[in-house]
Amino acid sequence: MPRFIVFAEGERRELLLDKAQVIVGRGTSCDLRITDRMASRIHCRIELDGNGHAQVVDVGSQNGTFVNGQQTLTVDLRAGDVISIGATRIYYEREPDPNETSLLARPSLPNDDLVRRLTRERSNHLRLQRISHALSTESDVEKLLTLVVDSLIELAGAERGFLILRKAEQALHFVAARNFDGDQVPEPELAISRSIAQRVLETGLSILSVNAGDDQRFEGVQSISNIGLRSVLVVPLVAQGETIGAVYVDHRMTKGAFDDEDLRLAEAFAGQAAVAVHRARLVTHLIDANKQLEESQERVRLLNEELKRRVAVQEVELVEARARLRERAAAGGNDYSRIVGRSKPMMDIFRLLDRVVGSDFPVHVSGESGTGKELIARAIHENGPRNGQRFVSENCAALPDALLESELFGYERGAFTGARQSKKGLLQVAHKGTLFLDEVGDMSPDVQKKVLRFLQEGEFRPVGGRESIHVDVRIISASNKDLAQIVAKGEFREDLMYRLNVLPIHLPPLRDRKDDVPLLIDSFMKRFGRETGRSSMKMRPEVLDALCAYHWPGNVRDLENEIRMLITFSDDPITLDRLSERIRRTMSAPSDAPLREGLSGRVEALERAEIRRALEEATGNKSRAADTLGISRFALQRKLEKYRIGTDGRPLKPGETVDGEDEPAGAAATGVGGGGPGEPGNGGEQR
Repeated sequence: MPRFIVFAEGERRELLLDKAQVIVGRGTSCDLRITDRMASRIHCRIELDGNGHAQVVDVGSQNGTFVNGQQTLTVDLRAGDVISIGATRIYYEREPDPNETSLLARPSLPNDDLVRRLTRERSNHLRLQRISHALSTESDVEKLLTLVVDSLIELAGAERGFLILRKAEQALHFVAARNFDGDQVPEPELAISRSIAQRVLETGLSILSVNAGDDQRFEGVQSISNIGLRSVLVVPLVAQGETIGAVYVDHRMTKGAFDDEDLRLAEAFAGQAAVAVHRARLVTHLIDANKQLEESQERVRLLNEELKRRVAVQEVELVEARARLRERAAAGGNDYSRIVGRSKPMMDIFRLLDRVVGSDFPVHVSGESGTGKELIARAIHENGPRNGQRFVSENCAALPDALLESELFGYERGAFTGARQSKKGLLQVAHKGTLFLDEVGDMSPDVQKKVLRFLQEGEFRPVGGRESIHVDVRIISASNKDLAQIVAKGEFREDLMYRLNVLPIHLPPLRDRKDDVPLLIDSFMKRFGRETGRSSMKMRPEVLDALCAYHWPGNVRDLENEIRMLITFSDDPITLDRLSERIRRTMSAPSDAPLREGLSGRVEALERAEIRRALEEATGNKSRAADTLGISRFALQRKLEKYRIGTDGRPLKPGETVDGEDEPAGAAATGVGGGGPGEPGNGGEQR
């Protein structure tokens, strides 16, 4: 019966082969259990045929099975053969067969080299499989980068290894540098041939050199001789078609330490490593982005709290202002409580009105559509000496020439077809009072001529009339056009401009007096809430923030319509998704770009909002805005160009550029809103 003598850890034991198969390994289920650290859990098996001959079969061991010093996959055993597993020796004994020759005496067979090569390939395959599993399961970024380097050192049997990633501002960025003992390599940028590494990064092709000092490809490269480099192997890390870095291993004292098999193995490994590194970089980027988002959300929360505080303060100030206005009116002062605003431009307007209301001279109010020109005209009338008389208004752009003429001057019976009876014109109706002519810049030349005659002589003749009528009327005009410009174009009489523009008042747009937006919102919310029976409606802080940040091209009337829509269609409280699409689009993207989605879009939306808020607080001064944001003025300029935001906080139009001058983004502004009698902020009609 075949017998095996086992020598392990200084002990000797015998094993009789009394069955057809014996399993050898470290596992508890093995027939012949050995504790050698080089042994696999199931290392090999010994098989016995019917004639008493034995055979050893390697079953995928990690470190290989050796018979008489030669690694083997399968071999028939002869008397006296020695099976080696690490430091363990297993001697095979049985009655000798005179026809057999022990492997100790047998010459090498022709296929021994093939066996060794196949065994090496199988062993490398198992090692690569084990390493790939480790790469795919490691979640710690630092450990993963170290694992990549240590793994290639192990696979190639290298002295040192380096992981290099490409960055825009630095061609070579070392993220790991190790030697075969697992120690860190100090100053890795001086320990390698940068020329070889740079070539791999630029070409995306691997480099293998068995003796770099004699390699003609590197002739003249000083770093090779400086570090005494001999064997070197560098493979690129390619992820999604882009070379993101390289793994560099070397052996400074040994020539030919690496061969083509090492190169193939390293390239196979690099494919797995590139995916793992790319994934790790994405994870790192996501973690950083989440951190930035959390910080931005915290800033938004703090800013919302600050905004709430400011609104509370403004409400108190508004109550105090209303009380002062009522006291002023009771004491004989002027009452502008119908006009909403407490900003400096509004205070300037109130002081200007104080000088205008007491006179009888014509007043011309200019400004964009929707800034509240008619409210200013009413305030002049109601606080002036004519406040007990009629206030009559007419939009000159709303009527054709013939009808406008008859509306202003009246007509006699039979003056034209359909004139069955005489009718007083608005000039007669407004006798002793005030006539407000809106959009006077759109009057025809004929009507302009007749209005000029009235202003010069104080009298007019109705259409079809023979006698002149004298009236006492104060004229207040308004236009969203610059009268001087349309005079220069020949579209308006210069002498009429001088008659109308005796006391000029200019109302800049709402976007230039953002401090009044919260007050106007509060005023409109209360008025429309009462009108619709929804006076308890509330607005979330982020909605108020978005409304305050918007540039309002239609001015106060535009804001008024938006609040009316929100009150009508929203649930309580009003949320961001109920805002008009044009406002939501400007929260995260300039007007000429689509709204971005996902995490990056949310981060950009917060960044844009922060930039607009800083610009508003700094009144367009980019240096002060940059200080508020904690960035350089140059960085702010780049962000303004990236997001196409003007220094006034509004999105730039196509072809418009960011202003490079460090000046305030606009002059003082005075757009207004108003409401019912005796109740400030209850928005009247905006013209």
